[in-house]
Amino acid sequence: MYPQIITYLLTFINYQEQLIRTLLTLLIGKSMFDKPTEQPVNKPYRKLQVDDLPVIEVLEQLDYRVLLSEYLEKNGKPLKPVQRRKNAKVSVPKAMNCPKCGAPSDYLYANNGDKGQYQCK
Repeated sequence: MYPQIITYLLTFINYQEQLIRTLLTLLIGKSMFDKPTEQPVNKPYRKLQVDDLPVIEVLEQLDYRVLLSEYLEKNGKPLKPVQRRKNAKVSVPKAMNCPKCGAPSDYLYANNGDKGQYQCK
């Protein structure tokens, strides 16, 4: 009895599949069962390349007091701190110093607005 039911159900499923395919063909307007005429492109990937390691240089440590005195000797007038506008949106934190020369925040520019990049004068 069970094999007869299974055979009947398989036959009914095949009939439903053919009916669905026919309806999809009518709906879409082209046969979905033709073999594709285009062949997929089979291009091999480019081989993996590893970049060279970055060059890490040790910063030359300078003293901003020496640089200020050299500027005074060269130009005859002292180097003034950065003048900030009264209504400026961006300010350099007072606790920040230049990593290269140790200059205080009075001599640092906000180089790209408020995105955290600073430049020593």
